[in-house]
Amino acid sequence: MRNFKGHSVNAKGFSTIELMIASTLGLLLLSGVVSLFIGSNRNYSMQEQLSTIQENGRFAVMYLEDQLQKAGWGDDYLADAPAALDLTLSSDGATDAIAISFLGKAGAVIDDRDCNGEIVAGGTVINRFYVDGTTNQMMCQGNGGAGIPQPFLSNVEKFEVLYGVDTDTNCPDGVVNTYMNRDAILAQGYKGYVYSIKFALLLKGDRPLQNIVQKSGGYQILDKLYIPQEDKIVRRLFQQTVFMPNAVFATSSSPDRIMQCMMNNL
Repeated sequence: MRNFKGHSVNAKGFSTIELMIASTLGLLLLSGVVSLFIGSNRNYSMQEQLSTIQENGRFAVMYLEDQLQKAGWGDDYLADAPAALDLTLSSDGATDAIAISFLGKAGAVIDDRDCNGEIVAGGTVINRFYVDGTTNQMMCQGNGGAGIPQPFLSNVEKFEVLYGVDTDTNCPDGVVNTYMNRDAILAQGYKGYVYSIKFALLLKGDRPLQNIVQKSGGYQILDKLYIPQEDKIVRRLFQQTVFMPNAVFATSSSPDRIMQCMMNNL
C-alpha cells in the first residue's frame, strides 16, 4: 500500500492479545454498569416498599385511634351510653381482635353508620377489627346492613391489643394502673374498668428483597415476641396508646359511684 506521496506504508491491525484485553476490559465495564443498575433497582424497590408501609401504617394508626376515641360515646352517659368495648366479640390469640361500640345518631357529629358506611338500626354501632389470617388483610366488621367484613389495610402480619385497666374498682379514679390482655380482664373482673388501649401492627412488604437484612431477635409486639421466618421481606412495627375519655366519664361520673367513694373515704 502507498500513501499519497507514493511511499510504501505497512497496514497493521490489532493482535489477538490486544483484542482479548479490549474485550475483557469491555466486559468488566459492562459488568460494573449492570451491577450498578441492579443495585439501584433494588434500592428503589426497597424505598418504594418502605414508603408504602409507612403510609399504610400512619393511616391505620390514625383510623384506629379515631375509632377508639369514639368508643363509649352517648348523649347521656348515665342512661344510653353503651359500653366502650364489646369483649365478647374481642379475642386474644396469635393475632388479636377488638370490638368497640358507641351510640350514633343521623346528622350528628358521630352518626349512626358503622365502619363500612352501613346505617345501624337503633344507633348502637359495633365495629370489630381483626386480621384475616388467609389474606393478611385488616378487616372491619360492622353491625349495620348484612354485617359483611370489609378490608381496609393490606399486608398486616400481626395485630396485638392490650387494655389499660383501673384496678381501683371500689373507687375508680380514671387512672390506668396496668395493661393486660382480654382474657385476663374477663378472668379478673375488670370488664367495666378499661380506659385506654395499646395496639400494635406489624406490616410487611408485598415481595422479597435480596438486599434486606432481617432483624435479629424478632419483634417485641407489646407482650408477645414474634420471630418471622427468613423470607427477605421488609417489615415495620407501629404502636400507639389511645385514651378513651368516654369510658372514663361513664364510670367515674356516676353519682352512685361518687357517693360510694365518699363513704369509703370517711
